[in-house]
Amino acid sequence: MRTSTSFPLAATLALASGLVLMGCNDSHTYQDTVAEDPHDHDHGHDHDHDHGHHNTEGGRLVITAAPHHDDDHSHDHDHHHVYVFDLHDNEIIAELETEHEVSQLYASPGFRFALLNQRSENSTQILDGGQWQEDHGDHMHDYVQAPAMLSFALAGPAPTHYEAHEGLAALFYDGYADPQQNAAVFVFNDDDLAHGRIGASLTLAINQHGTAEVRGDYLLTTYRAEGTATTLPSQVELYHRHGDHYHYEIRFTEPCASLHGSYSIEDYTLFGCADGVLLVEQRGTQFLASKIANADGLTGRIGSFSGHKHQHEVIGYAGQAIWIIDAVHGTMRELDWRGDSEVTRVASAVDAHGEHYAVLDSSGALHVFDWDADFALKDSLALIETIDNNNRPRIAVNQQNETIYLTDPVAKQLVVVDLHSLTVERIALDFEPALITWLGVAEPSDDEHDH
Repeated sequence: MRTSTSFPLAATLALASGLVLMGCNDSHTYQDTVAEDPHDHDHGHDHDHDHGHHNTEGGRLVITAAPHHDDDHSHDHDHHHVYVFDLHDNEIIAELETEHEVSQLYASPGFRFALLNQRSENSTQILDGGQWQEDHGDHMHDYVQAPAMLSFALAGPAPTHYEAHEGLAALFYDGYADPQQNAAVFVFNDDDLAHGRIGASLTLAINQHGTAEVRGDYLLTTYRAEGTATTLPSQVELYHRHGDHYHYEIRFTEPCASLHGSYSIEDYTLFGCADGVLLVEQRGTQFLASKIANADGLTGRIGSFSGHKHQHEVIGYAGQAIWIIDAVHGTMRELDWRGDSEVTRVASAVDAHGEHYAVLDSSGALHVFDWDADFALKDSLALIETIDNNNRPRIAVNQQNETIYLTDPVAKQLVVVDLHSLTVERIALDFEPALITWLGVAEPSDDEHDH
């Protein structure tokens, strides 16, 4: 077994850590100055902080405004706007600005923060959604404050893939070939972000378009050999956390050519390969790798996934085909989601309970499948009249219930769908929405929704 000491960050990543520390050292920590305990314990829950209520019901949506790339100088092209919509009051409560155009928008693993990747600028700004919960021993205490952009940002070469699992997140930096900047991984939880820090980091030996999955103290990430013609990795490595860094454990011998995409459920992590799906099973401190070969009817390859932590099946995407991958039995089968139609997949989502799977197609119809009924089609809803391929609709999932939110950029609306009742509501916006994510106090996991 090969061991190593810490993996020093590349220069840009070291600079990122400096920025993070500067952001919190200027005024102790972000938690101390902005998000400290806002209530008097003698008065129970009767205090709020910076906003007119402290009801966390519904949560909040973070929505970026579509950038304008025309010659209309009435638009302020130097600013990129992000809005926070409160779902309890049904109103925009904050309009903030990002330094650059946002390439990806993610929720932190505890859903308090939004991560606004600005890939081409090697930066990730962090927005505090203003709702979180703390364990006070005899009760869980909710906090509410006004949304705010944090004073520090994560910096590193080309932040791209992001995966969260059981309260921890891994943000993968692809790096660059010229000039050489190595790929790297930042691992953190919400407490790390609240205190202006990352929890642990790992710098890899070469740039690559990779991915990472954090599983407690272990990290599964990708390996690319020197001299390969593609930036896609070809194998998976296992690392073990030691404080703020990782030690190498093993490189799995099972190959995964043209690796792209990953996803984790309770006991398994899946990676998309040219010839199938690499399956890594965790048994305590042991990790076993195997391959689920591509099914006979699969053309192309599975390159991305979605799912739910309480399900043993994972949804894989191969072009317009959707495959249901059974991690326990090592099988895959195709979901016939569009019949004989020629529609294409625009967006998809799994609800917070893992009970429904929804697919929006290019005609604007949302197809809702009942996961527990073996993906039987529950209904198809005509929701969006016109789809602009330059700014396609996106979906956010409410982590408190079975509601999802679709952006309708052309109509400047949010389309609210309850996947249980199949009721639909529409919320008018005065801007063209682009990216979207949900923040708030997620419903705790319990046996009611275990499968």
